[in-house]
Amino acid sequence: MMNPTEARTALETARTEAEQAREVVELLAERVRDGAADVTAEELASRRGLAELAELRVTAAERKLAAALAADLDARARAMGDRIRALVDEDTTAPLIDAVRAVMAAVQDLAAAAADRTGKIRTAAMDGVALNDELGRSQDNPFPSRTYGYMAQSSPSATITALDGGSATAFPVGNLLGLALAAALPGDHDVRRSLVETLTRPPEGIEHLARGVPGLPEALRIDRETWETLPPAAQREAARQGRQPAAPAVGREG
Repeated sequence: MMNPTEARTALETARTEAEQAREVVELLAERVRDGAADVTAEELASRRGLAELAELRVTAAERKLAAALAADLDARARAMGDRIRALVDEDTTAPLIDAVRAVMAAVQDLAAAAADRTGKIRTAAMDGVALNDELGRSQDNPFPSRTYGYMAQSSPSATITALDGGSATAFPVGNLLGLALAAALPGDHDVRRSLVETLTRPPEGIEHLARGVPGLPEALRIDRETWETLPPAAQREAARQGRQPAAPAVGREG
């Protein structure tokens, strides 16, 4: 059987030959109309028969093209089915789950590092602000602590300044995480939009979304030991996310 390209070429050839045959018939007929006596009925009939045969060959070529297209479509559809079955057979979400776990660990490390730094800066800032008040802070001299080489403020962001050594400001972990993700995904606006949508879902939506990735709900589940260390508010939200520890298996009596 011809492939579609060959069948299209054959159809174009048949159409050209049919057009040429019609033109020959029309030329003979026009000669007769002009009074030519050398055109016989047999010749005209023969040419008309050839023209009709050429039209039939066009029809045949059209049918061959239709058959070639159908066969090609069938072959491509079968190949796609084989391709999809093979991909499904080979598919694994293990790399995704490993990457999610790695990101979660990195986020937790970032949060812990930021919390530790913020705690130290905020405590020092509050103590510094209180001592600055004791030193006689006034509108004319808002920072009498400058005499001792430091300034401190607790809002809008906790900041401490050593006049001869620079300053340190507490930085919200959410901003740090946002910066990290923005830097990791330059230009990926669809990913950022999806990220925002996911972060603003209600907790139950997280569980629903995780179910779309085989194995992920189990990977996100918090173990009993870690669960016990979480504050009540965190436990409640994690439970709404479907991440509470699995219930202990109940053994059967023999």
